[in-house]
Amino acid sequence: MNRQTSGNDLRRRRAGRLAGVLGLLLALALIGGGVLPAYVAAQGPIPQMPMGFAGIASTVTPAAPVPAGKLVQAYVGAELRGETTTKAGGVYDNLLVAGPGGTVTFKVDGVLAQESIAWEQGELKSDFSLTIASLPSASYNLTMAVSPAGAGNATDVTNASPYAAGVGVSIKAVAAAGYHFVNWTAPAGGFTNANSASTTFTMPAQAVTVTANFEVGGEYTLTMAAAPIMGGTAYDVTGASPYSEGDVVSIQAVAATGYEFSGWAAPTGLFANQYALATTFTMPAQNVVVTANFQIIPSASACFIATAAYGSPTAGQIDVLREFRDGVLLESAAGSELVDLYYRLSPPIAVFISGNSLLRTLVRELLVDPVVWVVGATGGMWRN
Repeated sequence: MNRQTSGNDLRRRRAGRLAGVLGLLLALALIGGGVLPAYVAAQGPIPQMPMGFAGIASTVTPAAPVPAGKLVQAYVGAELRGETTTKAGGVYDNLLVAGPGGTVTFKVDGVLAQESIAWEQGELKSDFSLTIASLPSASYNLTMAVSPAGAGNATDVTNASPYAAGVGVSIKAVAAAGYHFVNWTAPAGGFTNANSASTTFTMPAQAVTVTANFEVGGEYTLTMAAAPIMGGTAYDVTGASPYSEGDVVSIQAVAATGYEFSGWAAPTGLFANQYALATTFTMPAQNVVVTANFQIIPSASACFIATAAYGSPTAGQIDVLREFRDGVLLESAAGSELVDLYYRLSPPIAVFISGNSLLRTLVRELLVDPVVWVVGATGGMWRN
């Protein structure tokens, strides 16, 4: 009797060691093989990394570096995407250009540079020289104003006045309570979008006053909703509805037991991150319902990745894995934790795999088949 008990203990210890090895192999495959990054990507679109520039800005006439304090700006099309200022010796750095892509052009103190380049996500150009014919001979003051008085505020975000003619200046309007933004006006110069509260103004060859115009009213109701209703709760963390157009509202989603958050939705307005539990929402010029979407967490009885790899939940290999899970992994605390981790990570991974036949084949042949083989080959150890 004692010898039989000792034999069972030995088999359990061997099975425990095997479970640990398999768990390590699975973790390495998930991380090193690119499956875990796929899971992360499945949670929502990964924000694009900006393109970065640094280098020396100089003039042709005279042949010299641009003096310190001159504005260096990057555009994609007509849109201002990034700006910085020169240092001693014409050095500029930390010029980050947001996507999406196109041809990046540059202005130094409002003068178009000779250089341009195609935008590339995450690319860093650390020695990118900028050359202009010459610096402008004059610069002009920019004054910000509001109409009517007290209806809000208008800000020169670039904050580097005076400017040379042709410089693009980032400006922003924020309405006071009881008002909403209408448009921008100026006697000279131009706006990228005169009807947008945040836009770019191109300086004319004269001093100029830019006015943010507001009107009374324009407060809009923000309603928070959850879909399905039992899936969780959506909160307006700012808690100050009604809001004016352009107000930035902090929102948060909390999933109910058995559900997970899958993303925000609204017919209009803008989310800072549509897939983040806690994010911000920019109000549109209308009443709006913001919905937190939830989905049921799949049952912990399915082998999601293996099912996706084999294309069927009834494949014989999956039965082997289920048997090993129930007979070995769930018999120990460490194994149970591994199973729990698998069922939390695997559903979106399985969705990602199932949509790509090549990926299914790779996961099946390089990950699942080897695990099934090891489990089957050692069945004499852990089945008894």
